[in-house]
Amino acid sequence: MSTRGPRSSVDRTRPAPLRSGLRAVLDAIDAPAMVLTDRLDVVAANAVGRALLAPVFESDRPNLARYLFLDEDGSSRFYPEWDLVADEHTDRLRAAAAADPHDRALHRLIGELSTTSDTFRTRWCSKVLCACRAPRMVVDHPLVGELTLVREDLTPTADRTLTLRICTADPRSPSDERLRILASWTQEEATHHRPGTAPT
Repeated sequence: MSTRGPRSSVDRTRPAPLRSGLRAVLDAIDAPAMVLTDRLDVVAANAVGRALLAPVFESDRPNLARYLFLDEDGSSRFYPEWDLVADEHTDRLRAAAAADPHDRALHRLIGELSTTSDTFRTRWCSKVLCACRAPRMVVDHPLVGELTLVREDLTPTADRTLTLRICTADPRSPSDERLRILASWTQEEATHHRPGTAPT
């Protein structure tokens, strides 16, 4: 008979620091890129990734689900396909809870969303899984307008609990042009704020 006791609860409120190798990859990507936890915390992003998700980064705890459900006025403007995104985020949190039922930070997030957002609570209690959808993301960015992006989610071999998300646009499409404008503005802003750079 096993004497092994029950698994202790795990509190992963703050994820471990990003590996230097993954950080270097993130910064080397020209397209918007960010690193997510299974709780949908945005733990890191490159410069254009932060610019793309600017409304999410207004919080000191950037989390895609928290932004979506606790700021429905803002997030419904940012995500034209809000219901699809809400279904996907709910499913992702449900999958994370099933994979690690002892993650206290995840349970606190689910509790916060359930008590604060009727929309999330209804979805969470429905137990209805959303259908698989293409890796496409539509956002109405406050600076450059609507962007239709192709989203690729990759799992780093050494960081199985993290997701590297890269967003691109179809070449020569209006979204591609707007994304280039956003990247250009981001680069200009970074240059202007760089120490020792003379103002223009």
